[in-house]
Amino acid sequence: MIKLSLAAARVNVGLKQEEAAKMIGVTAKTLRNYEKGITAIPAHKLKRAAKVYRVPQDVIRLPVVDDGEYDEEEKNLYHTTV
Repeated sequence: MIKLSLAAARVNVGLKQEEAAKMIGVTAKTLRNYEKGITAIPAHKLKRAAKVYRVPQDVIRLPVVDDGEYDEEEKNLYHTTV
């Protein structure tokens, strides 16, 4: 299955960040942080984004959010097994 980034899904429906953010119910800065993986997107906002972007939720590929030591352990595990 082909997956789209959150940003690509937005661009595919012709929305700018500011427009999409308003429709999803977040600020443009928050949407930018979701797209860049700075902030994890809550499930209810992902559901809303998928509806706005007219794609199933499982088509959206979310960035990995680096939130500390746990992620470093996961990153090391991933890099040693792949």
